[in-house]
Amino acid sequence: MKKIILYLIISLSFLTMNAAGQNSSLQIITGNGKAGFKDGKDAELNKPIRLAPYKNNSVVFADINNHAIRIVTLEGEVTTIAGGPDKKGYRDGLFSEAEFNSPHGVAYDSVNDIIYVAEAGANLIRTITKNKEGEFVVSTLAGIPNEKGFKDGKSDSALFNSPHAVILRKEGGVYVVDIGNSRVRQIKDGVVSTVAGSGKSGSDDGKYDEASFVYAIDIVSDGTNIFVADAGSNLIRKVLPYKTVETVKLNDTLNTPHGIAVDEKNNIYIADMGTHRILKIDAHGNVTTIAGTGKAGSETNELNRPAAVLVHAGYLWIADLDNHQIKILKLDN
Repeated sequence: MKKIILYLIISLSFLTMNAAGQNSSLQIITGNGKAGFKDGKDAELNKPIRLAPYKNNSVVFADINNHAIRIVTLEGEVTTIAGGPDKKGYRDGLFSEAEFNSPHGVAYDSVNDIIYVAEAGANLIRTITKNKEGEFVVSTLAGIPNEKGFKDGKSDSALFNSPHAVILRKEGGVYVVDIGNSRVRQIKDGVVSTVAGSGKSGSDDGKYDEASFVYAIDIVSDGTNIFVADAGSNLIRKVLPYKTVETVKLNDTLNTPHGIAVDEKNNIYIADMGTHRILKIDAHGNVTTIAGTGKAGSETNELNRPAAVLVHAGYLWIADLDNHQIKILKLDN
């Protein structure tokens, strides 16, 4: 009898581990599974999407349908810092008055205390800083409000088409993935330029300005390269800025890779929206499932169209889009 019990314990332990040895137990940080708008420990979200590291092990995130930028702590406390469901539109200024239209991407510059926002609905890149009183203030960094198009050059006359993600450059400034223009772009010193993409829809590798993307939707950097989740072609692309684009070779296929992250060991994590799973890709292109059952669901260990992933504070943070939740997965040391 003791041997049977021991066998059951070992079997159950094995089932919670994947082939890479990763514990696949998800934990809900915030969100009750229903769309809504509420701060605090029992917060409500409405399609949380991109995530970025913030202060004291917290995360800043874009809440699309609430048109808000919010912060969540590891303990699950949510605070809205700008925007809200009653503040859809375009307006710069103090946090209490500022308006957003479907913000999708966020990044945080801890050195200069700046939050960057890729605002898909208004085709803008915005910033959130603090004034002398410590209040959050929203400003427009690049783009023309509610004007869609493609134009490089000075940031106040540059044009974007549904920018979905923004990340920091190691040398200062930011990179932006511009879905509607099928390009990865850079904003630095008040100038917007194209890092990769010809503007044509496709999956051609090669020289940076000749390569193509189908639906480049998220980006991450390892400090040298930019990795692009191309949801339209179901590929992961590697960009060497202003030089080359190449497809990362994998031993498996993806289905709408919507979010991408990288850890210190250069493992890549994918929010594979089409299969409702979180995938890990090692340096050899081996793909393993580390979270999600493969079916859309609302249980703690299930995902429903996961939209983004972030490696931060020893966890993999997951934006579980259609469950209106943010979940975490403890990472191996």
